[in-house]
Amino acid sequence: MDACAMRPTFGRDKPAFGPVHLACLAVALALHLALLWLMQGSRPAPVTPPEPITLSARRAGESDKDDAPAKPATPAATPAPPREVKKPAPVPPKVVKPVVKKPAPKPAPTPPKPKPVPMTKPAPVAKAEPVVAPSAPATPQTAANTQSASGSSAPPTKSRQTGAGAGSSAPIARDARLNNPEPPYPPESRRRGEEGRVVLKVRVSKEGTAESVDVEQSSGHRRLDMVACKTVSRWRFIPAKQNNTAVPAWTGVTIIFKLGN
Repeated sequence: MDACAMRPTFGRDKPAFGPVHLACLAVALALHLALLWLMQGSRPAPVTPPEPITLSARRAGESDKDDAPAKPATPAATPAPPREVKKPAPVPPKVVKPVVKKPAPKPAPTPPKPKPVPMTKPAPVAKAEPVVAPSAPATPQTAANTQSASGSSAPPTKSRQTGAGAGSSAPIARDARLNNPEPPYPPESRRRGEEGRVVLKVRVSKEGTAESVDVEQSSGHRRLDMVACKTVSRWRFIPAKQNNTAVPAWTGVTIIFKLGN
């Protein structure tokens, strides 16, 4: 550069710029441009300031759709021709049968408590009293033979003879040879505690059977009266005799029903 420096000349008029001068200016300009280029390349890259960060507090579970950056709108695609959509066949509704509540079963009726069965006592047997012959000889109209249930049977006493003559007697019901049963005590009467005395009027045939049995005096209980009549109607009798000949006659039979203690 010193060689190219312009020196003053005195006394001579020379042109202001020559070729040498132009070459020097060009070299100087190139050097300056190179120096400027080097200075620009050694400069540090400009620092980009950080973008501000925005924080937002949300509850747990909230969507973050609003925070997502908006996507660039995609170019609208050419709409495809609509396809025919086949409608599904309608499903028939299910018929729900109403649930019918069955009535609650009625509770089984409680069987009635059995009544306590009373202790069965041995059936007392009505016994007949020994036959007592009447004072007068028996006749078909007035013959009477009274028996009562007071103890064991006793052989009948012989009839006392009167003016009617010997060989006459009243009908006899109590004799060991006859085997007449005692009247049974009705169970219902025994349960109810029924007692009583029955006086029967019996028509005895000459064969010794009871042709008819009538209640002359009731015990006060129909059950006892019926049992007494039914039993005596099956008895066998020793028929009444008149002059040692069997004749039909009336006699009385007394049955006493009494419960044992």
